[in-house]
Amino acid sequence: MKTMILSLIFLFAVSLNAAIVGSVSKVDGSVKVKSKDSFKKSKVKPNQEIMEGDLITTSRNGMAVIKLVDGSDVVLDKSSSIHFKENNSIDQQTGKVFYKITSRDAKNSLKVKTPFAIIGIKGTTFTIDTSKDKESVALKEGLIGVASIKEQFKLYRKEILAQYKSFVDDQMSEYEKFKKGLSDPEPEVTKEFDLKAGNVVSFSDNVVKESGFKEKDEAEFEAYEKMINESFEKAKAESEKIPSNDKSVSED
Repeated sequence: MKTMILSLIFLFAVSLNAAIVGSVSKVDGSVKVKSKDSFKKSKVKPNQEIMEGDLITTSRNGMAVIKLVDGSDVVLDKSSSIHFKENNSIDQQTGKVFYKITSRDAKNSLKVKTPFAIIGIKGTTFTIDTSKDKESVALKEGLIGVASIKEQFKLYRKEILAQYKSFVDDQMSEYEKFKKGLSDPEPEVTKEFDLKAGNVVSFSDNVVKESGFKEKDEAEFEAYEKMINESFEKAKAESEKIPSNDKSVSED
């Protein structure tokens, strides 16, 4: 009895120190979690709570949908990982992740750290791809801030790139371009910038190029939204289920 009481006290103390950041609403394939004070990874199960400090990883055939405590949704694609360092801070080092973040005030804004930038969010729908040679951020809705973690960005806005391409296509042949040694347009040199909805920025070291959404981007966002909706409908159906052994009590 004494041992049981001590165990309950310990669990209560742990729960006070560990903040819940969300729960897993859908799992496909192999998905694992490593808690803050653990050296081992364990298998993630549906409805499992995600705590502050947890590191979530998906395998080559794994995907997961996580519902945050504020109602936001995060979808980890295959071969991805995110570390919930704190309630408002996520570290994404590998793979591709879809974020659908509910509206937040400045005090509770979310920051996502990647190998190439820090993304500041107040309420948006976007993806971050940290895969090698595919580093990019695509924004569907809202506005996000992008800040460099190293040197200044050389930012090429899509309007400048489009004007430059049009000039080259209309005025000069490839041979003329070669002869005159035509250089790239002047970039905007900045430590941080805002990204507006409907745009994608790709990163190559400190060079950033902006472009508009394409059909494949729209289709990709629709697929992620579908996963979230399916997980919601499944959770709703399960909550409305009546246990098969539930029988009404007859009066004497």
